[in-house]
Amino acid sequence: LMMDSDEITPTKTTPTLIFLCVMAVMGGFPIGYFTTIISGAMLIIQSQFLLDDHWLQIIVSTTVAAAAIFALLGGWFNQRIGRKKVILVSCLFYIIGCIVTSVATNKEAIVAGRFLHGIAIGLSSCTVPPYLAECVPTNIRGRLLIMFPVLIALGQWAACIFAASLSYLQDKNCSWRIMFGIGGIPVLIKLFGFPFMPESPRWLVSKGYIDEAFKVLKSIYGKTDKGIAMAQMNINSMTEVDHAEASHTRKRECMLFKLLRNRASRKALIVGCALQIFQQLSAVNVVMQEKYYYNSDDFIRMGGIKNESTAMWMSAVISGANFFGTVLGVYLIERLGRRSLVFFSMLGVIVGLLLMGIGFQLISIHAMPGKFVEANPPMVDLCSEFGCDECSYDSKCGFCYDSSANNSQLTGACVSIYKNDSGIVSSEYALYGRCSPKNGYNNMGNGNSSNLQFEYGFCSTRYSPIPIVAMTIFMCFFSIGLGGVPWAVNAEIYPNWARSAGNSLGTFSNWIFNLLTALTFLTLSKKITRQGVFFMYAGWLTLGLVLLYLLMPETKGVSIDNIESILEGPWIYKKSSNYKHQRRVESEKLSILCSCNIQRKLFTSSVALFETNKTVGNVNQVQSNQNGLLKVLHLLKSSTMRCSSTLILLSTVAVLSGFPLGYFTAIVSGAMLIIREQFHLNDQWQQLTVSTTVASAAVFSLVGGWLNHKFGRRKIILNACLFYIIGAIVTSVANGKEVLIFGRLIHGIAIGLSSCTIPVYLAECVPTNLRGRMLILFPVLITFGQWIACIFAASFSYMQDKNSSWRIMYSVGGVPVLFQLMSFPFMPESPRWLISKGRKEEAFRVLKSIYGKNDQGIAMAQVNVESITETSRTTDPNPENKGNIPFLLLNDDYEFVRKRFTLLKMLKKRTARKALIVGCALQMFQQLSAVNVVMYYSASIIRMGGVRNETTAMWMSAVTSAANFLGTVLGAYLIERLGRRLLVFLSLTGVIFGLLLMGIGFHLISIHAMPGKFVEANRPANDHCIPFNCDDCSYDPNCGFCYNSAAYHPQLTGTCVSISKNGSEILSTEYALYGRCSKKVNMQNFKSSYNAPNVQFDYGFCTTPYSWIPILAMTSFLCFFSIGLGGIPWTVNAEIYPNWARSCGNSMATFVNWMFNLITAQTFLTLTKQITREGVFFMYSGFTVFGTIVLYLLMPETKGVPLDNIETILEGPWIYKSMSIENKGFFNVVPENQPFVQTTPALTVPKMDNCQN
Repeated sequence: LMMDSDEITPTKTTPTLIFLCVMAVMGGFPIGYFTTIISGAMLIIQSQFLLDDHWLQIIVSTTVAAAAIFALLGGWFNQRIGRKKVILVSCLFYIIGCIVTSVATNKEAIVAGRFLHGIAIGLSSCTVPPYLAECVPTNIRGRLLIMFPVLIALGQWAACIFAASLSYLQDKNCSWRIMFGIGGIPVLIKLFGFPFMPESPRWLVSKGYIDEAFKVLKSIYGKTDKGIAMAQMNINSMTEVDHAEASHTRKRECMLFKLLRNRASRKALIVGCALQIFQQLSAVNVVMQEKYYYNSDDFIRMGGIKNESTAMWMSAVISGANFFGTVLGVYLIERLGRRSLVFFSMLGVIVGLLLMGIGFQLISIHAMPGKFVEANPPMVDLCSEFGCDECSYDSKCGFCYDSSANNSQLTGACVSIYKNDSGIVSSEYALYGRCSPKNGYNNMGNGNSSNLQFEYGFCSTRYSPIPIVAMTIFMCFFSIGLGGVPWAVNAEIYPNWARSAGNSLGTFSNWIFNLLTALTFLTLSKKITRQGVFFMYAGWLTLGLVLLYLLMPETKGVSIDNIESILEGPWIYKKSSNYKHQRRVESEKLSILCSCNIQRKLFTSSVALFETNKTVGNVNQVQSNQNGLLKVLHLLKSSTMRCSSTLILLSTVAVLSGFPLGYFTAIVSGAMLIIREQFHLNDQWQQLTVSTTVASAAVFSLVGGWLNHKFGRRKIILNACLFYIIGAIVTSVANGKEVLIFGRLIHGIAIGLSSCTIPVYLAECVPTNLRGRMLILFPVLITFGQWIACIFAASFSYMQDKNSSWRIMYSVGGVPVLFQLMSFPFMPESPRWLISKGRKEEAFRVLKSIYGKNDQGIAMAQVNVESITETSRTTDPNPENKGNIPFLLLNDDYEFVRKRFTLLKMLKKRTARKALIVGCALQMFQQLSAVNVVMYYSASIIRMGGVRNETTAMWMSAVTSAANFLGTVLGAYLIERLGRRLLVFLSLTGVIFGLLLMGIGFHLISIHAMPGKFVEANRPANDHCIPFNCDDCSYDPNCGFCYNSAAYHPQLTGTCVSISKNGSEILSTEYALYGRCSKKVNMQNFKSSYNAPNVQFDYGFCTTPYSWIPILAMTSFLCFFSIGLGGIPWTVNAEIYPNWARSCGNSMATFVNWMFNLITAQTFLTLTKQITREGVFFMYSGFTVFGTIVLYLLMPETKGVPLDNIETILEGPWIYKSMSIENKGFFNVVPENQPFVQTTPALTVPKMDNCQN
């Protein structure tokens, strides 16, 4: 009825749809912001709170861990209280997290704030995509779903910008607080619009609120005749699907078991989790964000830019590229489809990773050896044995060299960084020798040692720009598809009953692998070198590409209620077979439904009129009555559906949630640069600060499913906004690391709630033809938030008041939430949730506002109400349960619904189990693509490319984040054109390439790293950094590599030395503790020259001629990731689950996302030390390759499938075959060779053989 041939007629964008999408997608901004801003804030927090590596890692990983946990719980919250309420709760956690982190007075408070941020991230990441998928029309669902990662990228970009901008503040204590506080502003804005944000109509239908769901759908489709008809048709479809799904939800059974027991949901879960896993295994957080957590500009510094503010600005530029990439993904997602876009993105990401690996390999090969013998060395300095590349791996060593010497290769020496008798440590000086403060060394190029360079954590070579270029390529490709498609697919691929749980599991997979990649990167880089890590990630992503190519279905243009029919096809996806299967199932279901309804109405009215009017005139009235009813159908078939103001409003408000999600997950990158110094955060505290948000986001994304189901989508979104604001306030005023962590925890709560609610809300409110684009807008806003975070981080890096700069970074993130809050009163509840709660009239009003109040909109709203009601029909045998269970479920299925825990229900039901597997796989493989590792470490990768200035690295990181954002925007455009499958596989291919290239680059850096042969003067005997070469030196946080880049043979001038310290306290990572790269004057004049001329001091990276490869690989990775893998998991998770399981499924997928986010974040540093950086990226590439295979086999195509019909796709074989959408015939009820409008009275009884009583 809604299609001409195979294409769904576009609907008019209503204000409700726009508002709903904006509000939901805005949830992605704080996710991107708070996961990224820690990068810039950590630079200040580490020094202020004297954080060691353990605390740094805790601060970082706390958010990811919380996000993973609450992403897992979010599905239950979504199913229990609805998408809207979970989004609201996530906003509240964002705000509380901002408050806690902003006012933190110690590292414990920072960890608490980061944990709150993680809760918000987890809840929002598992809620927003399903919300979008359930609300937006099918033809724009992909674009709107990918807007979520777009806003995440925007939040990351904004975090980079704020981190860079606030880095110029003199008051460092304020700067990092501002970084955290700013992130709550978008959440506050979102809170204002929350009262006007509708609940997901599919959730409403699942709760029996048919009328309320119809109202939501009518507001989404518009109140015109066609809008009302569309709303009515969607209600009918939803209720029918809800009825069909009742048998899977009646008994109290764990939703996960139900998802696994049902073939379609199991396939959806595998595909969804695979997308999320391989998104993270693409090493996006390693490339972009993970280094944000610890040292935001190492990659850029490796490119030759040593100034922190410059590095931060360059990081912000890269983050901006990430954002614009996600925006491009929004445009492409509905044109290319999910599959094509994600595969294109994956290919580019693989290229970026491989190029990054090649770059680091070349840097390693051409790194200066540590041949120079420093004067007055200590008895034992382990750094002295390292070349430049080995020296960059050791955090206790730095490389001192004379850059102007004729044979600079012979002037390098790896020495321990500076540490005085009081325990004060500085990585800007060597402990002894030319670069030590005792010899008058400073790093500003003046004094007696004007040509000395002291490099800590990186190794400069002529190949150092390669990682920067690779990172840019990575981010561009990642953001186009892989950044947003996993979110989009996870939001839409699950059956309605399993969407919340499936998307929650997918989100959990994302965050868990995010955490894994983050925590293992440094350890792996030390074990298998940086290039090995990126090659590993490229291998994982290649595996994921193959897996997704086999399993991932195309959901472009598929109604979210029909996506399950795609999953019911073969496991191996084949376009033609999948579409044929979908056509057969949906044609039978829809023809029976429509023909029975039409025939029943025509027969009843005809007989009634004929019995009372025997005259010819009255017979003509009978004919007129019949033709009037058929005219409505003709209107639905022939008219163009426009977006109503309600649709625009709800989409805008919902999508806006992606901005704080992206902002607060990204701003920590820039803020951490300041916070770690202000609060003296060690690695554990830094990791705790970062991971708290992810952990809380994971937890509350898991809880969010139940909250969404219980309270509705709208209220959860409001709570998420409030948490965003509270988190921004807490983080902004934090006076200790404990308060900061608490604020981050609140942000995690908001992120978890919004991430598991927004996609569901959008999926249930937006018309089928718009659902993909609307759902993809959520990750678009996430990437936009990440981009803005990078920009702010870079901007605030110029602030002299560093104490204020990081606080501004956090507080700014709450501004968009305030706008969202102002719009909240106009945001309707999801009509499906209203119908599920028995509020059919409210649902009808919402649908009428969505579709428009004209005849067409009213007809659409009525059709959607009846469709949703038909989907979830039952008769509650227990009157006391009415309003709590969809009232249209079949009696014989009621016990299954009522007595089982939703997750168990999903696992028992084949379609829900398949959707949960696909959704969680999308989220899991999104994180296992190492996206957060790439994002978090983008600035550091840039520094590894030779960009030594931190601010420049941050700006370049912002550029990378912008590429991520633009990639998600492109994915939003392509998702409804290429479909979910093609887009995500395209993205996975690019991600694998980027990971492999990154691994190759780090491997080349490791091979060509300078040896630490130079003997520094006054070298202590006990400096453990001495034995390291440049590459090994970069793994040790206490070492930096000092060498003379201007020497004739710089390979002979390198030495790994301890960074500037005072006892156990690190004073600076820019100087060595002694030797050539130590500070030339006393520590009062901090920015002084090195002790020896022309020396460079690399800390955390190793500069080689191949250092530019990781940058190039990272850029490629992010570009490909953002196109599909960044947003499609959210999109698919928002739309793939059945109505009754959408909250739980999406919550489970979101939990999976955040849990794997947390796992990647927590394990990255450890893995880099254990298997080297290149080994880590190769490992993630392998994960991604595996994810590609899994998703290719399992992931169905939901493009263009009505939300209530998606479950029919999941009823097909486990191995996905794509035959059906070519000939889908979802709405081809009336034969083309017959006139549509009947012109003769039909007074005989129509045939109703297939009709129910």
